[in-house]
Amino acid sequence: MTMATNMYLSLGGNLGNTLEIFKNVYPILEKKIGPILHFSSIYQTKAWGNTQQADFLNQVLELNTELNPQELIAQLLNIESELGRVRKQQWEARIIDLDILFYGDQIVQESNLQIPHPFLPQRKFVLIPLVEIASAFIHPVLKKNMSTLESECPDCSEVTK
Repeated sequence: MTMATNMYLSLGGNLGNTLEIFKNVYPILEKKIGPILHFSSIYQTKAWGNTQQADFLNQVLELNTELNPQELIAQLLNIESELGRVRKQQWEARIIDLDILFYGDQIVQESNLQIPHPFLPQRKFVLIPLVEIASAFIHPVLKKNMSTLESECPDCSEVTK
């Protein structure tokens, strides 16, 4: 039996009715991953990486799960597929993107999974909602809290609630 762990998950999307998709994914996450403890506000940002596409909506959730990191990533990829996500290329428009940001204070370095999320310190669209629900959470590698990471973030893109 795995101990229950609090984990942070980012949601992103820019295809279809993203607000409706987010609303529909919450009960799926609760059924397959575990209870949602906190929801950040939903933020709008310009696309990152490939900027020639619609703005994204982003949100961060804190969940409690009994799944281990590999079970968790398998479930999240499955949920993305169920909701119609097809992965073709990096930074493409997408119906839903579910990324594990943190899994407790664990560090995971595997070919298919890196926790904490490696790009988190460079992405304001993840840090701003994270600060809203977990400002004091300490990054297990960088040993800095989310408020500090946000203040040091080099990303200048606009993130609007």
